[in-house]
Amino acid sequence: MKFAKLIRRNLFRNKLRTILTMMLLAVIFFFVATLLAILDNFENFSNAGEGANRLVVQSAISLANLLPYAHEQKIRAIPGVVDTAKLQWIGAYYKEKSNFFANFAVDVDKFPTVFDDYKVSPQDLAAFQADRRGALVGVDLMKRFNWKVGDRITLKRQIFPFDPELTIRGTYVHPVQTTSVFFPMEYFQQSIGNQGQVGTFWVKVADPKQMAAISQQIDAMFKNSDFPTETFTEKEFQQNFMSMMGNVKLLFTAVSTCAIFMVVLLAAITMSMSARERVTEIAVLKAIGFEQRLVLAIMLSEFVLLTVIGGAIGSYGAHFLFIAVDAGKMTQGFLQNLGVHAKTLTICMATAVGIGLVAGGFPAVRASNLRVVDGLRRVV
Repeated sequence: MKFAKLIRRNLFRNKLRTILTMMLLAVIFFFVATLLAILDNFENFSNAGEGANRLVVQSAISLANLLPYAHEQKIRAIPGVVDTAKLQWIGAYYKEKSNFFANFAVDVDKFPTVFDDYKVSPQDLAAFQADRRGALVGVDLMKRFNWKVGDRITLKRQIFPFDPELTIRGTYVHPVQTTSVFFPMEYFQQSIGNQGQVGTFWVKVADPKQMAAISQQIDAMFKNSDFPTETFTEKEFQQNFMSMMGNVKLLFTAVSTCAIFMVVLLAAITMSMSARERVTEIAVLKAIGFEQRLVLAIMLSEFVLLTVIGGAIGSYGAHFLFIAVDAGKMTQGFLQNLGVHAKTLTICMATAVGIGLVAGGFPAVRASNLRVVDGLRRVV
């Protein structure tokens, strides 16, 4: 740019104020980028898996209430149902409570048909199904604990009265759920002496268009029984699980909006001070031939550059921090694969440009419209 040197010199005219403003902008954008990354993580969790052809059947009373095995045969007999699988949340942890991750007991023989978006090699699947205490582990969880296929691990109880002792027989790949452990339902049931009850049934449906009708049919079938059900699509089930924490999305959005409003006020104050200090200088520029539009463009470029640098430091700082830090470990397994991705970075940088234009627009227009005589008359 022809005037890049002039813009740079004006930007760092007051070095201390500029650096402090950039650092404060960086902190706020780091905060906003983190909140947006968490919201994105929740959204990915809600959309986990193919899920377009899976239903989840749970107790109509609560997720903690168990359903009898007898329900499964009746569900499987419904036209349009391809297959079903029992799945039980275990809620155990590895060595310390901070090492928490999702772990489930599952029907191993139904795993490849019902959970077909979990990619497992034929060898690993065969070994998993053949071992009563075998475990199938997500690839990211293997990296987190430096586990290898064949390692023996013991999970610590929190809900059920037994500590699962497992041997890792294989790994799976999934677009979202990469930090879970699955082990045989038979081992779980025998260990706790369960009388044929389970938390959820997962139902594979042939035609996604029939999911609503099949869901209503399932619930109607058990409406007047001792164990009534409530059936959701997989996405609805994940969203309901997240809603147990309240309306987190609304809260985070409100906090992010407040943070952006603070940035606008901060930038507006800084830019107004900068424009006021340069009234005489701007008058001189106009006197020697700088057009009003050029003065306005130079000042806006300076103000936008200030917010963009601060926004980039904060948002990209969050990006690289979450690459280096295991967010799953920090949050005890609650946030897995947390990261500030391209979409979030784009939003942050676009917001930074917008803040520069909005906050700097008024002082820049006011300064560029100043008459030469009035500017030269003033002493700042």
